[in-house]
Amino acid sequence: MNIGRLIRVQAQAGDAEGEGMELICAFDTDDSEFVRGFEVGVMWQRLQTDDSCEMTVHASNAEMVMRVAEATGRAFTAEDLGEDWIVVSFQ
Repeated sequence: MNIGRLIRVQAQAGDAEGEGMELICAFDTDDSEFVRGFEVGVMWQRLQTDDSCEMTVHASNAEMVMRVAEATGRAFTAEDLGEDWIVVSFQ
């Protein structure tokens, strides 16, 4: 199982599947709670330093996205990307 930080990538010319995800940094653990914590930690850090933030995270972090939005007083939108992924945007 490859668990790690993913990045959204655009399809290459002629690729019928459109954009997708690509692993850029494999974690040394398969613990899903580590992954969830990592995603929320990155999100929290970005919201402390940036006016806005857009991230792709696991759908299992939906509750934490709402809690982070409430704690930081930010509005957010979310879109289901399928296959257990959502993209969230904070304003």
